[in-house]
Amino acid sequence: MEKNKKDRTATDPEQSRKIFLIIGSILAAIAIWFYVDTVKITNVTTTVHNIPVEFSGENTVLADNGLMLLSGYDTTIDLRLKGPRKVLWKLNKEQIRIVADTSKITDTGIQSLRYQVIYPDNVQPNSIQVESASSYSITVTVGELDTKEVPVYCDVTGKIDDGFLSEELILDPVELVLRAQRDDLLNVAYAKVKLDVSGAQKTVTQALEFQLYDYNDIPIKNENIRAATKLIQATLPVKSVKEVPLKVNFVEAPGSTMAQTDYSIDPATVALVGDKDVLDSVKEIVLDTIYLQDLEASQSLRYTVPIPEGCYLKDESKSVATVTIVVSGISEQTITADHFILENVPTGFVAETVTERLEITVRGMAGEVADLTSDKLHITADLSEITEEGNFTLPVKITVPGTQNVGVKGNYQIIVNVSKPTT
Repeated sequence: MEKNKKDRTATDPEQSRKIFLIIGSILAAIAIWFYVDTVKITNVTTTVHNIPVEFSGENTVLADNGLMLLSGYDTTIDLRLKGPRKVLWKLNKEQIRIVADTSKITDTGIQSLRYQVIYPDNVQPNSIQVESASSYSITVTVGELDTKEVPVYCDVTGKIDDGFLSEELILDPVELVLRAQRDDLLNVAYAKVKLDVSGAQKTVTQALEFQLYDYNDIPIKNENIRAATKLIQATLPVKSVKEVPLKVNFVEAPGSTMAQTDYSIDPATVALVGDKDVLDSVKEIVLDTIYLQDLEASQSLRYTVPIPEGCYLKDESKSVATVTIVVSGISEQTITADHFILENVPTGFVAETVTERLEITVRGMAGEVADLTSDKLHITADLSEITEEGNFTLPVKITVPGTQNVGVKGNYQIIVNVSKPTT
């Protein structure tokens, strides 16, 4: 046992040395790789296939010259690119573009165009080289351009959700500009798209591919026909419908309460049309705030229904609402009062009323109002804010002690003279 222990002790330094050498080799390899890749800038290659060629000036200068591409517009190019590994690693191949300029074409026939390779914005163009390409020029056939505008139609399929309302379909564009040789365009009658709105609860907007049709409603497939736009935007506004109650706010006062008031609103509700998010926040529509003290025994009031922004009425015949109000058991009486109470006369002053009488209108239950006399009115003016001599117009507070359903209608003032007492 003692011997085996000594053998292990003797071999431990050897084992540790081997592990150290392995770790050192790995670190050295990483350092060399990093040096070669960053300092020495090792170049690598990558291949990008089937890059579609874009033709600049096709719908502007070339079209203005009465010319169009008859063939070659569907050309694709393969590129073998060379550059630093770290550059090619971050290169998004989907963003590589090949652009051929058609603005210098002035004649019909077969033309050969040079092209430019455009890399993504995060890549320096001079850091990448095109080592090889499937073609170094683009061959196109150019013919005389003829144009034709055809209407665009839309087949709407599916059904929007219950409780929602669709408005008029919007197409952009409503007419499609086609470009081709005259013979190719002769039988084209219209373009059509299909929009599925199944289960829609909000406005549906889609960019749709179109299909051309002839005058017999038969689809046309002709690659020589080019359109000014590849997609048609179809928008079907979808709105929510919500029945919302109409309301009047009433302000009560002593002698004028809802206990003596009956009212009705015609119509009682209106159907609002709008975006669901807007309508979810609309609980009611308030027509007016009415002070019961100002009402007559019977009246009929008309209001234009205020519509929340972004909404409209489903039934425009309900744009005006009539509020009918009947007040029962209420009467008014005007009482001449000549007794006023002056409170909080400032120390060192005396006060007396200049106003001799007030015509005060009281309102309330008919039985209580009929029994009122001026001596039952408690009329007070507060002089606590007065600090000097003179005549002052002050509001008065009027109460009718001993009554439950009587109130004073309106606001009243009296003139008070304030002076220092004579010695």
